[in-house]
Amino acid sequence: MAYTMPDLFKISVAAECPTGARTEIAARTHRLVIDEPPARHGTDLGPTPLETLLSAYLACTNVIANRIAEEIGITIEKLALRLTGHLDTRGIFNKGDTPVPFPRIDLFVEIATDASPEQVERLKTELARRCPVSRILREAGSEIVETWTVAGAD
Repeated sequence: MAYTMPDLFKISVAAECPTGARTEIAARTHRLVIDEPPARHGTDLGPTPLETLLSAYLACTNVIANRIAEEIGITIEKLALRLTGHLDTRGIFNKGDTPVPFPRIDLFVEIATDASPEQVERLKTELARRCPVSRILREAGSEIVETWTVAGAD
């Protein structure tokens, strides 16, 4: 059975801020801590805000890639993702204007699939177009450089 959602869907999260470096988030019934390392006045109880942002990109990539795969009739047997975000810190430290905080993000995708090369290209294209976090980053001006390693399914 296909999962459907309304065209406009509200997502709400709430935060308590016990310190200037730690944020405790409530998202539905889930709780998470976003924190800075001790060098930046945090307690290192969770990932930093920027690590959380980049993690959201990987999670969204996983979800949307699998949705697209199902739609086009291919199987993703294995998917491993990692990325490196290149952060321009000048804006954070008031050294200059940074209209694009992450001018470059390197995304590495390792996938095992039964897809043909044409289907893999369709997956890549649709993923860039449909992943909300990818769209936000691209529209903000981030150059996303993708490296895909594709293996056949076992």
